[in-house]
Amino acid sequence: MSSDPFTDIINEILQGLVTQLNGEIGPAIQGAGYDPYPKVAFGSASIGVGTASYSVTNLTGISSLQIQDMVVGNITASGANLSGTVNFHAVLNSSLSAQAGGDLHVLFIDPGISGSLRIDSPSISGTAQFQAGTTGGKLCLNQLSGMNANFNYGNASVWIDGLGPLNDLLQPVENLILDAAKGAISGLISSQINSIVSEELNRAMPQCVSFP
Repeated sequence: MSSDPFTDIINEILQGLVTQLNGEIGPAIQGAGYDPYPKVAFGSASIGVGTASYSVTNLTGISSLQIQDMVVGNITASGANLSGTVNFHAVLNSSLSAQAGGDLHVLFIDPGISGSLRIDSPSISGTAQFQAGTTGGKLCLNQLSGMNANFNYGNASVWIDGLGPLNDLLQPVENLILDAAKGAISGLISSQINSIVSEELNRAMPQCVSFP
C-alpha cells in the first residue's frame, strides 16, 4: 500500500474500472470490425531468388484482449486537482491467427503459395495520463488520455506451402510475411484498438468514491 492516500484510492478506482472494462472491450472491437480483421497486410518484395507478392488476411483473436492491471505511476496534486500517469498491462487470451497467401516469381515459374500465421502469448503494455479531483467529499477519476500501447509478440510463426520439393525456398517469404504482419498488427494496436479502449474507458467516467 502506498503512503499516499490519493494513489491508493485512484488505484482502487482503476481496479474497478478494469473489471468493468474487460466485459466491454471484446464486443467493442468486434463491433468496430477488427475481429475478424479482413485486410492485415499486403505487398511485394525481392527475396533473392526472385520476387514475392503476399497478403495477410482474416486476423482473428484480437477481441480476446483483457487488461490485467492498471496502476498509478506517479501523481501530482494542485489544490483539489490531481494528475499523473497510469501504467497498464494487458494480454490476449487467445492466439492471433491469420491466413497468408501470395505468389512467388522465380525464373519461369509463378507458383501460388498459401498458409497461415500464428502469434501465441501476445501482450500489451503502456501508459496513459489521468485527471482527477476532490470535491464535495468525493475523489473522482475524471479522464484517462494519451494512451500509449506497445505490442509484445510472444511466439510468432508463419507456415506456407506451394512449391512441393522446392519449399525450402519459402523461408525468405515466410520472414517477409511475418515482418509485414508484425508491423501491421502493431499499428492496429497502437491506433484503432488503442482508440477503442480509450473510448470505452472514458465512457465510464467519472468514477467517484467517498473521500476522505
